[in-house]
Amino acid sequence: MSLSQYSLRGTAGALLLAAGATGCVDFTGPGLDTNPNVPSVGSPSLLFPGVQAFQQAMITGDITRYVGVWDQQEMGVARQWQTYAAYGQYNESLFFWDSFYVGGGLTDLRTIQAVSAAGGDKLFLGIAQAYEAMVMDVVASAWGDVPYKGSPGRQLQAANPNVSHPRLERQDSVYADLQIMLDSAIMNISAAGAGPGPGVKDLVYKGSVSKWIQAAHSLKARIAIHQRDYVTAAAEAALGISAQANDYLAYASATVGEESSNFQFILNRGDDILAGDTLVSIMNVRTDPRLAAYFSKNAAGNYQGAKPGPATTPDSGSGLSKVRSSADWRQPMISYDETQLILAEARQRNGSDATALAALQAYKTTNGIAFNFAAPSTGAALLTEILTEKYIATFQSIEAWNDYKRTCFPNLRANPQAGITQPKIPLRFYYPLSERQTNPSVTAGDGLIPSPSVQQAQPRNFVDRPAAPVPPNGGVCQAQP
Repeated sequence: MSLSQYSLRGTAGALLLAAGATGCVDFTGPGLDTNPNVPSVGSPSLLFPGVQAFQQAMITGDITRYVGVWDQQEMGVARQWQTYAAYGQYNESLFFWDSFYVGGGLTDLRTIQAVSAAGGDKLFLGIAQAYEAMVMDVVASAWGDVPYKGSPGRQLQAANPNVSHPRLERQDSVYADLQIMLDSAIMNISAAGAGPGPGVKDLVYKGSVSKWIQAAHSLKARIAIHQRDYVTAAAEAALGISAQANDYLAYASATVGEESSNFQFILNRGDDILAGDTLVSIMNVRTDPRLAAYFSKNAAGNYQGAKPGPATTPDSGSGLSKVRSSADWRQPMISYDETQLILAEARQRNGSDATALAALQAYKTTNGIAFNFAAPSTGAALLTEILTEKYIATFQSIEAWNDYKRTCFPNLRANPQAGITQPKIPLRFYYPLSERQTNPSVTAGDGLIPSPSVQQAQPRNFVDRPAAPVPPNGGVCQAQP
């Protein structure tokens, strides 16, 4: 079923789906799109909590687990997750994007924006615009060219009732649209007398003007660094989230139906995923103070990650810590740590090692990290230190995978059990099979979805360059096709 064939979902449906948006849940039906009691237009205050709950479940759910086992922060060791870790079942049937677009996603966000604009509530309008940018950045970074606004002169493609079959927009154009959207969001949120906004209906920031402005700048920095625009990334990160107290954390609680994505996954899938050896080894060597907050010890009393290849038994490998696996764990989605490390990397790549080091040291001080505090301080060694810290800090986030695609850091080895069809680490999501089957606009002419064989032959998204990146310390990128 193509994106255009979905009707709006109401807030109650979005909240219900968010509660179960892990494991093997079917997000798209049957019956969820045909409820006669769901209105086509709802008030922003009713719609926004559902959008937040549904989209945070999407963004912190299985897509972060897929990329987490690929970039070896975690490792799939049982059932289908062992197969995913070896890049198996990597095809059009594994991935979906529908739930980012339909009710509970872009469609509801556009409704919130339209109603807020008509009512003069610029604060609510701007917050919904910022949230749209966060959601669509995930979609574009994972799939590349996606339905969104369309090329110049073409009408809005996604979430437009007048477009029956949305076409694809090139990834760099989507990123440019999102930067414009975030500029508008910042302007609206900052406007004098902007309006009441969502208030307590905002599950995370409670409508805070200052926190949403900072988050919007952090999103602009994130999108800029995806594109290797280090000048913009540095400028926006300097205006971004300024303290961990301002992090955008996924809402979760111990109330049934509001539990964290990790809690729900472990409840259903137990020890299918363990800690990844690459991440655990880095943190062990550095005596990282966050180890106990990230992982549990194994039966021998050690922090031990699972390596790609033959499965590690749960007793010999570390799982998630009690903190991260708790029902009320709130996963960072936009954070001070990520923002500060974007600032450090961008400054270093712009030629200012001294200011890059200052940003890195501020991050380390905040996190109680004393190791290697003064050194390395220049060049490739400093860049490596920054990227190492970002690999640690963005655990359980799609951003660690996005950085790996861009930098080949860490310089991972592919799973030795990988098959011939997909022998190296995946760098993009395949387009959903359902879209090819039902949307003629993406199977012919402009806005084409390539065939599976073409997608295999062209494994990189547009912004990720045609050739494998060079790791910061030189050498060959081992596991990227």
